[in-house]
Amino acid sequence: MPQFEGAGEMGRWVVGAVLLIMVAAGLARPPVAAAEVVPTTPQWWNRGQIPLYSTSSASGETARMPDGSVRTYRVFSGAPAYLAEIDTFSAKVLRMITLHVPNSDPAEVPADKGAQGAWGVSVDRHGTVFASTYGYGHVYRLPWGATEIEDLGRPTKYASFTWEGDVDDKGNFYIGTTEGFAPPPLPGGRLIAWNAETRTYRDYGDFGGTYGYVRSVEYAEGKIYAGLGQSAGLWQVDPVSGKRVEIPLPKGMPTDKYAYQMEDEAGFLYVMFAGGTTASTGWVLNLRTLKWVHEIPGYLGQTITSADARGRVYLIDSAELKLFDPRTGRLTGTGFKGGDEQADKGGLGAGKGLGRFPDPVTGHETIVGGGATGDLWRYDTVTRAGILTQIDGLVGTPTAPRSLAKGPDGRIYGGGYFQGGFVAYDPATTTWTEYKFPHQIEGMGTHNGKLYLGIYANAELWEYDPAQPFADGTNPKKLFDLKAEGQERPWTVVSAGKYVAVGTSPKNTQLNGAVTLYDPETGERRTWNSGLVSGANQISALTYRDGIVYGGSLGCCNPADGSKHRGQVFALDAASGEVRWTSTPLADEDGVSGLTFDGQGRLFGQSYGTVFEIDPTDGRLLRSKKYFDYPWPTISGFQPRAVNMNFDPGDGAIHTTSGTTRRIDPDTLNDLGPNYRCSFADTSPGASKFYVQNGLLLEVKWY
Repeated sequence: MPQFEGAGEMGRWVVGAVLLIMVAAGLARPPVAAAEVVPTTPQWWNRGQIPLYSTSSASGETARMPDGSVRTYRVFSGAPAYLAEIDTFSAKVLRMITLHVPNSDPAEVPADKGAQGAWGVSVDRHGTVFASTYGYGHVYRLPWGATEIEDLGRPTKYASFTWEGDVDDKGNFYIGTTEGFAPPPLPGGRLIAWNAETRTYRDYGDFGGTYGYVRSVEYAEGKIYAGLGQSAGLWQVDPVSGKRVEIPLPKGMPTDKYAYQMEDEAGFLYVMFAGGTTASTGWVLNLRTLKWVHEIPGYLGQTITSADARGRVYLIDSAELKLFDPRTGRLTGTGFKGGDEQADKGGLGAGKGLGRFPDPVTGHETIVGGGATGDLWRYDTVTRAGILTQIDGLVGTPTAPRSLAKGPDGRIYGGGYFQGGFVAYDPATTTWTEYKFPHQIEGMGTHNGKLYLGIYANAELWEYDPAQPFADGTNPKKLFDLKAEGQERPWTVVSAGKYVAVGTSPKNTQLNGAVTLYDPETGERRTWNSGLVSGANQISALTYRDGIVYGGSLGCCNPADGSKHRGQVFALDAASGEVRWTSTPLADEDGVSGLTFDGQGRLFGQSYGTVFEIDPTDGRLLRSKKYFDYPWPTISGFQPRAVNMNFDPGDGAIHTTSGTTRRIDPDTLNDLGPNYRCSFADTSPGASKFYVQNGLLLEVKWY
């Protein structure tokens, strides 16, 4: 059998798994009536690696190197990620360096894993490159001229993410962490420095448990600036004494925004504030006075160019390259949005590796940069012409599977983590089709001939019609997002009568998830905050019957404050919006992550290690069966996709997952087996079910 893949997302989205081996079941028997449950010996096939590939980069920096050349360094996300060294003006890849994690400590991380990506790339004046990564929280260093990259290790015992950092003139690197591998409640993120002389880390400590992230760090004029999240906070820290000075936020800044990215130039700190329910914005801080002097409402980050003699910098504002004067606050547009094709897609995004250099051919001052995918662009300030080109020699990286669902055409669709990707497997022909779709799909569901995709971030809902040609931007097409409602991850998407029902978790600054009903015929949508239907929780499971939407909530590890609640079930009248009842079926379980009706109208649910039946009229617990203890008190995060629960009238059994496959007799709640290891699945009705197992697709034909 292929190997087990844990269901956790880095950053401590931890999902426990029961490591069971496949066991033999009863002998094959003649066909039986659909309602009768009998053991079977299923057939199974390894359908191969799920072909999700992408070129996606969250960070980059461009710099002049000691030999006079201009290089762009970008980390491209993947499993594992790699650092690409690129000749900026030819847009050619010079080398790609895989960011592996050493195998010396198998107790710390699996031996075959590496960094999944990097939010921070920084280059010092000697041409040394630093990459602060996520996945296992390691920091990497590539000295100029070195043939191999150095792994500087994890800066703290529990770091899962090392975020955007900066390097000083002595080669010391300053970063912030998320302590995602710590037991709950998670501690605050920490400010860290790597000392180039001693080659050791210094821990400046955290800023309190409220601040789970030290999200952005910048070194400027002898001081460290630390931008905190999930709540807003900005501090100046002395690198020698560690003395802290809190910098008041701009007047009127919502407290659910935080200092997401920072850059300094010519005595000013440029801060992008993001998060919360409103659009991100930029502010400029005078580093001499520590006073905010200008707001740039359309500032997109991520980097800016060096300053000219008047202190002016180029940056991305409202999807356009613009020149900004910090003395006056004036923005001057260039008209460059990446070219016609890029303008059709909304223009330039957050600038990766912006820089200002003479073109080696023309000698003209040229602004260079790139986006989140495999592209670079150049803008000639003399001719005022710009071009965008794809990086030559870039290799797409394998993307970890994130979601799985059966489409209306019978194909099995999969989505990828972080950098996205979208694939379809056809069981009839055993062939794969790959689509270019750079969005992270958290959950998918079929409704009236369409496949609906729940997209991170901002809890977007997209509609895909498999009967029509795939077309980037139009099929699938975005219907709406739930950013204004404070939502982030659409874990569950199901058909609910005439509606598409979506269950979401909130942004990390918000307390409540939500359930949304969308009517494709009219475009109407209604959203109920989980505080109204089930208390302060994420919505982790949905099912529907006879006009009622039944939902399950996850009370584990509220993203805003780390609080915990018991998992609940609620019944919502789809037409009126009335909450018929709420219940807490299992007193010791923090999540209800699966719900389904059987052929007799009985309502079943699952936490993780326990399956139960409740009365659909009032939510009373009727019976339950625990297959194993799940350590909810030690869990700091949970992905509802780890449970996929459906009743199949074809064999009269409930098919579900919890680290392994489960085939449950609804009359006895016995697990009929056999069990196959998996992280998540599509268990919709049909003889074959499909399971994700260490990046592979496993097909099991149960009857």
